[in-house]
Amino acid sequence: MQNPEDAVAEAFGLEGDPLAELNPQMKAIDTDWFEYYYGEFVDNKDITGETKDHYQVSFRDWKQHMSQYDRHPTLPTERQIEAFVDACLSRMKGTQVRQKLNHVKSVYEWMQQNPRFPHPTSYNPFLRIKEKREADLENERPNDHPKVELEELSEVVKSIKHVGERAVTVFQLKTGIRSSELANIRMEDIHISNPDVLNHYESMGTHDQLDDAANAVYIPPEDAREGNKRERPTVIPLDDETRRVLIDWLLIRPDNDAPWLFLTQKGKQMKKSSLGHVWRKHWWPEYEFDAGDEFRSITPHWSRHWMSTWFRTQAEMEEPKVQYLRGDTMGGELDDSRSAFHRYVHMYYDDVESEYREGVFKLGI
Repeated sequence: MQNPEDAVAEAFGLEGDPLAELNPQMKAIDTDWFEYYYGEFVDNKDITGETKDHYQVSFRDWKQHMSQYDRHPTLPTERQIEAFVDACLSRMKGTQVRQKLNHVKSVYEWMQQNPRFPHPTSYNPFLRIKEKREADLENERPNDHPKVELEELSEVVKSIKHVGERAVTVFQLKTGIRSSELANIRMEDIHISNPDVLNHYESMGTHDQLDDAANAVYIPPEDAREGNKRERPTVIPLDDETRRVLIDWLLIRPDNDAPWLFLTQKGKQMKKSSLGHVWRKHWWPEYEFDAGDEFRSITPHWSRHWMSTWFRTQAEMEEPKVQYLRGDTMGGELDDSRSAFHRYVHMYYDDVESEYREGVFKLGI
């Protein structure tokens, strides 16, 4: 029986493998584009040496995998990418495979954006396989998140006396952003309509994505800021409770030139591991579960699930708007030009702002 997707392609005269025709000419060009990309875009980035090593290992493993096919490594088929995922999953965790795939995907997407390359902007086989294998590209966990009612959630938040720990907890609960994304927020990415804060932090809210977006935070996508994982750029409203705990924090934040919103007591950028410690400190052992238990332990990731569930079930927000808040892929390819990003973000922010502010849960703080 014919695959229904193949039947559609045949009916409309479309190629099921749109990169195949580019293969002969790309193979004739004697350039290692992964090595070139590393030298131009990775080696000079302000990232750790360990992260740079991860890029090199990812590129090496990908080129070795593609060497078994008569195919240029920048023009793979979806099946070849899926075979790479399966091979990697046999020896490492899903999140490690996801990172490796993201590194390789960055080269393909650079070629898509560069008009000197023939890679079509309408087709990204890496993105298609990432979406298809999303469940496999996560660590294995118990199936269910523990159910916590809003009243209990409020009680836990109210019990947090440390100003900074309360601020990061409320921030993650209200916005659903990942710990790596929270640690990456710079003062320019966030705006709070408070005269004292705005006067003290001159760079606050100066990012152009926050033009005409007061009391909001901008979260860049994964290819715009190292460590972020969202597929799409997002501006998320900040409600009155989130602003209140942030103002409390900003009044005692270490006074130095560090650009990051959240800092350690020593004035350094807060790390993902530190944020995990905050959640364990206030939720464990009551919500700590072992492997094989019915529930997974409460960690920062749980806040992302709680926020999404609230807006879907309690606020009855339409799914595309929830996906926007989460930074998920929403169908179609997005032009990566600066102006297109700006239009995309503000189109959806205008759609969700009032609904978010009206529907977000209240913690009573």
